[in-house]
Amino acid sequence: MSNKLKKILVSVVMIAGGAVFLALGFMSVKQINHYPQTAAVVSHIQKDYVPDSDGYDREEIKIFVTYEVDGKEYTEELQNTKTNLRQGDNITVYYNPDNPAEVSGATKTMAAIQLGIGAALALAGLGTLVLAIIRGY
Repeated sequence: MSNKLKKILVSVVMIAGGAVFLALGFMSVKQINHYPQTAAVVSHIQKDYVPDSDGYDREEIKIFVTYEVDGKEYTEELQNTKTNLRQGDNITVYYNPDNPAEVSGATKTMAAIQLGIGAALALAGLGTLVLAIIRGY
């Protein structure tokens, strides 16, 4: 594989990674700005060990929260959250008003980090791609 082709391939992977982080960041911003928030309690934490592509077991953590919307109690897996929560922690969550069983633990800090990483990866990938095409290496 030529050096130019390798740089183009790396650039495309960086741009794709940046796009994923940007999408996650925009999803977090949407949840924070448009979904109602409510108080929740971490009801339980489920840890599973899943084999990865190298044959090693990878720990997968699922965090479940209990919260109430319009007098109905829900216990659902928390999406888009940090994993350092403990059972019994009181947190604020955002729920989808059209489907209150969809709940997110997004924070402004998390959204900013996702958007920053996404922008940096996408711009670095784009810059590398342009240089590889213009300079021919």
